[in-house]
Amino acid sequence: MKLFIGNLSFDATEPELREILEPFGPILEFVRPLDRETGRVRGFAFITLADRDKGTEAIEALNGKEIHGRQLNVNEAEDRSHHRSSAPHQPWDRSNTQTEKRVDDRPVKKDGKKVTYKSI
Repeated sequence: MKLFIGNLSFDATEPELREILEPFGPILEFVRPLDRETGRVRGFAFITLADRDKGTEAIEALNGKEIHGRQLNVNEAEDRSHHRSSAPHQPWDRSNTQTEKRVDDRPVKKDGKKVTYKSI
């Protein structure tokens, strides 16, 4: 189960977070994004645990827990692709559109071929 841990203090370290998550089983993935401009860690992390039941236990135990003077916000991470597909369609985003087939309504000549027009 993938967890989102938000409202993290910038002082919270990866070893500290791993220690509080240790009772909930092995950590398969630990991601703490960096700010592009400053290079500092951001105020959240994504942690993937091996067992869904242990992930649920972690949410119940850690949501609201105080670390470095801040209360953690812990819940199941949401799939970003789900949000993109449910977002309102933007005119520049062609990923969700179906192309309409153009209707060829040109007249037909006696030989059965469509009339061709010369360009200007």
